[in-house]
Amino acid sequence: MLSAEENRSCFPGVPPIPHDIRALLLDDSNFDRARIRRLSQKTELSIHLDEVESIEAMDAAVAKQNYDLILIDYRLPVGDGMQALNHVLSNERNKDAGKIMITGDGARQTAVQAMRGGYHDFLTKEEMDAEGLRDAMLNAVGMARQQQQLMLQASQHREFLRQGLVAALQDSDVQSSVVSLVRRNMAGAGDRFNELISRFDAADVDALLAGLDDEDDFVFH
Repeated sequence: MLSAEENRSCFPGVPPIPHDIRALLLDDSNFDRARIRRLSQKTELSIHLDEVESIEAMDAAVAKQNYDLILIDYRLPVGDGMQALNHVLSNERNKDAGKIMITGDGARQTAVQAMRGGYHDFLTKEEMDAEGLRDAMLNAVGMARQQQQLMLQASQHREFLRQGLVAALQDSDVQSSVVSLVRRNMAGAGDRFNELISRFDAADVDALLAGLDDEDDFVFH
C-alpha cells in the first residue's frame, strides 16, 4: 500500500491520487479480465475493479457509478475501443476519468489513434506486467486530474474576467467611452444603434467572453 506521500500526483497543484481507486474494466475475454485483475492486485495500489463484457454493460455501469479510471479493450465483439471511449466521453459522471486502452494489437497506429482520441495511456496485453499496469494507472489518473484542474482554473479565469467586464460596463466613464467608440464606428446607423445599446446586458458580456476565449493569449496569458 502506498503512503500518502508516495501516492501523491506528480503534477503541481493537482490533488493527490486517492488511496482507493475505483476502476472499470471493459473486456469481453474472461481469461484476459482474470489476468488483468490478478495484475492489478500486484500493483500495490488499492483498486476496486468492476468488470463488464460489452459497451452496453459499460454504459449501465458508468450511469450508476463514478470511476477514477476506466480500462477498455480495443477489440470487442460489438464496436471497438474508440466507440467505447465516445460513450464514456458523453457520460457526465465519468467523462473526466482516467482512460487506458488495452489491446492485443501493438500497432503504433492504434496507439496514436487512442491517444489522440482521448485516452491517457495505452497498454498491450502481450507486454503487460504489474509494474507497467501500475505506471499506466497512475499516469492516467494523474493526467485526468491535471486536465480537470486546468479546466477549473480556466473556468474561474473566465468568470473573473466576466465579472470585471460587467463591473467596468457599469462605470459611467467606461460607458461613455464605449458609447463614443461605438458611435464612431456606427455613424449613420440611426435607430439601429440606439436599439443595440439598449439591448446590451450581462448576456452580451458572456457572448463577448466566448469570442475572447478563442484568443488564448488574451485569456490565459
